[in-house]
Amino acid sequence: MRDLTLADFPFMASLAASDDLKDRRIWLRVASDYFVAAEPSDADAIARFADAMAAQLDAADPPTRMDIARRLAPCRRTPLRLLMKLAASDAETSDYVLEHATAFTSGFLSSLIAKGGRGAIAVAKRKDLPSALQRALADSADVEALIALARNGEARLDSAALMRATALARQRADAAGDLRLAKALLARRPVRPEISALFLHADGDERVEILLAAQRMQLARPPGAPPAHAEGLDALELAAVARQPDRFVAALAEALGCGPDLAQQIAVDPSGEPLAVALTALGAPNEVMVRVLISNDLLAGASYRRIGALARLNNALNRNAAAAVVAALRDGGVKRESARADFKGQTPDPRAVALRPAVRTVAAPHRARA
Repeated sequence: MRDLTLADFPFMASLAASDDLKDRRIWLRVASDYFVAAEPSDADAIARFADAMAAQLDAADPPTRMDIARRLAPCRRTPLRLLMKLAASDAETSDYVLEHATAFTSGFLSSLIAKGGRGAIAVAKRKDLPSALQRALADSADVEALIALARNGEARLDSAALMRATALARQRADAAGDLRLAKALLARRPVRPEISALFLHADGDERVEILLAAQRMQLARPPGAPPAHAEGLDALELAAVARQPDRFVAALAEALGCGPDLAQQIAVDPSGEPLAVALTALGAPNEVMVRVLISNDLLAGASYRRIGALARLNNALNRNAAAAVVAALRDGGVKRESARADFKGQTPDPRAVALRPAVRTVAAPHRARA
C-alpha cells in the first residue's frame, strides 16, 4: 500500500507543504478520499495519516473542516483522535461528526447523552440508533434531545424508550403547556400504540390513527367482557341527562377508575372524541352513547359537536382498542401483554404507575344547571 499521506506523490506532497491554503485544501480532500478508498488496516500507516491530517486541519477554515468531516465520518477506519479533533472544532462540523461518525463507541455516545446539550441532540439524530442509546436518551429526560429523536425518521424507536418519551411529552404538555415533544411523537409514522397516552393532545386524524394502532395490537383477541356494574353506566347517563357536570365527572372517574382531573379532561373536550372512546371502553350501548353525547352537547351549548364524534371516529371505535387507549391515559402507558383493560377494581401495573405523568386540572366552563 502506498503511503496514506501521499508522500509517494511528489506533486501532492508539495501541496501539503505549500503556504497557500488552497493548495493545502486540495491535499486534505485528496488524502481523505484516498484513505477512505484504501480501507487501511496497518496501524502505523493510519497513525502517520492521522498526524499529517491533524496538522493540516489546525490551519483549515470551517468550510474545509466540514468538507473533510463529510468524507471521513462515515469511514469506520477513521482514527478516533481525528474525529475528536473535528468534533472539537466549529459547532456545525462538531454536530455533523457526532451525528454521522461510525467509529464512535457506544460508551462515548452514552457519555454525550449524559452531558446533554448539542452532543445529546446530535446522538439522537444518528441512523440505526441502538435501543440502549434510545433508552439512555429517554432516561435523561432531555426534552430537546428527545424531540430530535422523535423527528429522526431513520430510527425505529424502542418500545420502552417510546413509552418513556410519551410519558414525558404528556407531563410537559399537561404541566407546562409545552406540546413540542408530543407533536413530534404524534407526527411519526406509522403511528404506534405506545403513544396512546397522548390521545388528548392529538388532533382528529391522529386520534383515529391511535385507535387503529390500538386495534392492530388487539388483533385475534376476544372482545372485552361486558361491564361488571351496569349501574356505573346508569349513573353516567342520569348525570348527563340531568345536566349535572360535577356529578357526571365523578361518575366517569368512578367508572374508569381514574382521578377526577383526567375524567374532567375527557368530559370537557369539545370534540367529544375522548368521551366517545371512554364510553366505548366501558361497553356502553349505542343508544346510551348517543344520549350521553347529546346531553353533553346541550350542557355546553355547543352545536352538537360531541355527537359528531361517533361519525368522525367511525370504524376506529372498537372496545378493546378504546379500553387500551383509556388505560394508557389513566396509567401512563400501554401494556402489550394485556388483552384488554378492565376498569372498576383494577390494580394498576406498578411499571405503568412509575411512568404516570402529572395531569393538569382543567377547569370546566361555566354551565347553567337545569
